Amino acid sequence: MKGTTSHPPSIEIFHAQKAGEGFFSWVATVDHKRIGILYLLTAFFFFGVGGLEALVMRVQLAKPNNTLLSPDAYNQLFTMHGTTMIFLVVMPTLIGLANYFVPLMIGARDMAFPRLNAMSYWFLPFGGLLLHFSLLAGGAPSVGWFSYAPLSETPFAPSPGVDYWILALFALGIGSISTSINLIATVLALRAPGMSIRRLPLFAWMVFVNSFLLIMALPALNAAIIMLFIDRQLEAHFFLPSHGGSAILWQHFFWTFGHPEVYIMVLPAFGIISEVIPVFARKPIFGYEFVAASTVAIAILSFGVWAHHMFAVGLGQPMDLFFAASSMMIAVPTGVKIFNWSATLWGGSIHLTTSMLFAVAFLLQFTLGGLSGVTFAVVPIDWQVTDTYYLVAHFHYVLFGGSFFGVFAGLYYWFPKMTGRLLSESIGKVHFWLTVIGFNMAFFVQHFLGLMGMTRRVYTYPDYPGWGLLNMVSTIGAFILGLSVLVLVWNMAVSLRRGTPAGDNPWNAWTLEWAASSPPAEHNFDQLPPIQGRRPLWDLAHPENPDEPEASGGEPESKRSDRNKTGMMCFIASEAFFFIMLLIAYIFYNFSQHPNPGAQWLNPLKTGIFTFCLLASSFTFWRAEKRLGAKDHTGFLVWLLATLALGGVFLVGQGMEYFELFLKGLRAGTNLFSASFFMVTGLHGLHVLVGLIWLLIVLGFALAGDFKTGKTESVKTMGFYWHFVDVVWIVVFTAIYLVGPVS
Repeated sequence: MKGTTSHPPSIEIFHAQKAGEGFFSWVATVDHKRIGILYLLTAFFFFGVGGLEALVMRVQLAKPNNTLLSPDAYNQLFTMHGTTMIFLVVMPTLIGLANYFVPLMIGARDMAFPRLNAMSYWFLPFGGLLLHFSLLAGGAPSVGWFSYAPLSETPFAPSPGVDYWILALFALGIGSISTSINLIATVLALRAPGMSIRRLPLFAWMVFVNSFLLIMALPALNAAIIMLFIDRQLEAHFFLPSHGGSAILWQHFFWTFGHPEVYIMVLPAFGIISEVIPVFARKPIFGYEFVAASTVAIAILSFGVWAHHMFAVGLGQPMDLFFAASSMMIAVPTGVKIFNWSATLWGGSIHLTTSMLFAVAFLLQFTLGGLSGVTFAVVPIDWQVTDTYYLVAHFHYVLFGGSFFGVFAGLYYWFPKMTGRLLSESIGKVHFWLTVIGFNMAFFVQHFLGLMGMTRRVYTYPDYPGWGLLNMVSTIGAFILGLSVLVLVWNMAVSLRRGTPAGDNPWNAWTLEWAASSPPAEHNFDQLPPIQGRRPLWDLAHPENPDEPEASGGEPESKRSDRNKTGMMCFIASEAFFFIMLLIAYIFYNFSQHPNPGAQWLNPLKTGIFTFCLLASSFTFWRAEKRLGAKDHTGFLVWLLATLALGGVFLVGQGMEYFELFLKGLRAGTNLFSASFFMVTGLHGLHVLVGLIWLLIVLGFALAGDFKTGKTESVKTMGFYWHFVDVVWIVVFTAIYLVGPVS
């Protein structure tokens, strides 16, 4: 094909055989496109489950003093609804679209780690089934998706539902972090020639930034739920004020994750809108650099606003003022995007397809949600409305009016690429108007309910003037919204069977996914067009008017990252944040004027000996790497065995210390020192154990002769992990054994 280039062997990371057919071929697939579809189908299933839960709640609230549901049943429903929609619907939907389209958009054959990608997906149905299994194991969790302590502690929530909630979220977190690492490595290591970072399609760019946000935010949630699990299973008291614990610390940890989570669920939707609006306005995005830079600004600022969820806690005026200012500040980069999208529409040749209708509606609905969100930055207003339906309305305008309107725009835009057939525009417009009408009926009136004083998280309410009418309107709107989803299902079913064939590029779009066939071949591309700007398909069709005429043949090629090193560095960064949160908890509970006996039983000298062994293992592993690089296979084996022995000695020493402490009566539930000590050192020991298992696997391959051929990537990757574990122990040993708690 004239004007195209072959896909270079340097980015051929996965050679798959012809795709199989049938159920088991999907179960065993490592093709990023199939995995993306599996994400979308699974998320759509749970969307139906979460939607039904919402409709039952709306029936309960349709009239005052209703008795359809008991208080506990209602609490279980709103906990399951919130958890399902956030962790099993919105995040997997956006991850599924990222899985499918990011490799296509950057000209890659697959994700950087196809098998890891498949494993990441299977954590989704596992976590979802684990969460819903709680219904059969004593009752679903009834503590809200935020699981505020101490109400989520055993004395107040004795059923195992909270434990299943914890395990489900931990499983889902593993999958999300793994996918994020994979996406970062894919973008950094597998971009096609000419696809510099500054030329990434905005959807790929926002997914890329969002992946960093995920690997930094989820560790805070993981640390919090591990502490809660220790409380519930080992009778510790991290979050029980009656035993010296702090319920406020739960809120700090949870919202350190929870507010970035809002942007985790919105940034990819921003990316979808940034792809859809330019195509159907027939104009390049206005201010690409500003849209991209504002995404980074949002990601950074999102970690500095968590306590605006806690204004009613009583943190003090200085803290309230700081977080009020930061909450107002984060509206600026979000507003920049709104102006960029609006400027792109201005003067454009607008085609009001269903996709474009959802994108324009997104601008209006999300802006309204953003404006109501800014009001929460005003502390007195927050005090008035924080626990009312005003917040419920705001939250849904941001997430449904933002994330899901963006997803629907993307679905109508990319469905032809995934299936080869167009969705019906006539049925699509019915879906659109039902969605807009139902959504606004359901949630706009809730602003007024909140201002009138109706609190959230209540299963019923008195017959106050206007409350019953507004709740009935909201319930009717919810059912119209449910009907709109059925129309979407009908549209997809009809279009899959007899929809209009789409061709490769039905929208005359400009990014690389439209250069592939519809649906794409398993290897994605036979050939790629030359990439000399941000709109390679435009350049191919309009050589006389290129996208970047000043580029003079394109930007200089940027160096690609090594995907193994990139993946491990991202994993280490995520684990570093995890240990930082654990150490913050240890310091919070022990470096205060309320000492907890037990630290005096530690033996820094003895532990120092085992510490020396662990640190020496870093040296021996470094020597093993040097011997391997020099092709000294025997020397490599000797130093590797020394590393294994030293790591094993450290673990044995830790086990001996635990045994001695147990004999002295120190358990996880003894006091806050013992709970935090065993948590921090135990989780580090678990990381050492994982490292030793990995070393044994490396040893097995070495004995089989695999490294004689020069394939040393796994050894180098293992080295990064092992040195990280040693560095973490230096910090832990210093904090616990050398500095120690205040006595």
